[in-house]
Amino acid sequence: MDRSKRNRRGVLVGAVAVAGVALAVAGCGSSSSSSSSSTTSTGSGSTFAALAYNTWCQNSKLCSYSSKGSAAGIQDFINGTADWGATDSPLKQPELTQLASKRGGVTPIYFPTFLGAIAVPANVSGVKVPLQFSGATLAGIFDGQISTWNDPKIAAENPGVTLPSAQITVCVRSDGSGTSSNFSGWLGDASQEFLTKVGAASKTPAWTAPHITQGLKNPGVLSCVKSNPNSVGYADLADVISAGDQSLISKIKAGNGTYVTPTPATVTAAGTTATASTPIDPKALQKSLLNSTASGAYPITITTFVLAYSNYQQAGMTKALAGTQSFLNYAYGSTAQNALTALGDAPLPPSILSAAKSQVSTLK
Repeated sequence: MDRSKRNRRGVLVGAVAVAGVALAVAGCGSSSSSSSSSTTSTGSGSTFAALAYNTWCQNSKLCSYSSKGSAAGIQDFINGTADWGATDSPLKQPELTQLASKRGGVTPIYFPTFLGAIAVPANVSGVKVPLQFSGATLAGIFDGQISTWNDPKIAAENPGVTLPSAQITVCVRSDGSGTSSNFSGWLGDASQEFLTKVGAASKTPAWTAPHITQGLKNPGVLSCVKSNPNSVGYADLADVISAGDQSLISKIKAGNGTYVTPTPATVTAAGTTATASTPIDPKALQKSLLNSTASGAYPITITTFVLAYSNYQQAGMTKALAGTQSFLNYAYGSTAQNALTALGDAPLPPSILSAAKSQVSTLK
């Protein structure tokens, strides 16, 4: 073969190869294309769940996950740009109405996937030991009743600790967040004044503390706490551990008066008193995990949910059904559940796991 023919052949082969790569990239970027496989799916939402879901997706090769925050993930689920959504808090009525309008009248089905803790990192000048907080004291900090670190209410819970007179910088989420919703709901349960000033549980609470600094997603809140002396915030325990910030973790007062550090073990303890009916009621399940009466339970324990359509065909998402079921079946298997502790999370209790598993086969 002469050189001109070899060159023409090389150009042709190169063009075919480039076209193949382009098609592959296009397939990866499109929810509908990725959903055409019976084993792969796309998820979007909760940063609380990101470390676990990304680990599961990488290990199983069954999914890809975009960590945007619960509010953004719910919108992707409503818009059909993800096969399943991910949120730490239930949909509000406007979101339910929007979902029904855009996706053929369907409703969401909630699949709890694991248990986790909302940790309270604090960075206080001169303080080298974990601080201790009750729900009422934290509510006072986040609604502005308590604005300096040497406030008598903080001092009373931390005997022997020298606290500065510095102003408290409160680090919060800038994006719509299920972590924010659960944390603000827990604070509201602890303080009627917090409810009056800030309001009920919300993915975007109207915080009323005088010195607020916002961070994007849970890692952004952690960065805020680390970079601002005399600050406090909230974030999922898994992200705190991943960032190497365990020294900042506070102890939270349980119902029996003890102060508990968030760990996979204390999160597991909180799950021992929780139950789930079928179909799973996300509000009731979250409520049963917060302020658990179990011995050694961490008080701000929650679960996080995968959102599935009650009817994928009706929602116009038929090709996403098989991939979503494959991912959920993997998530409820021993390999996925056993991987959680190393991340800082905890497996689902048997009763909740059983209730969740039973829902997978009902998807259509």
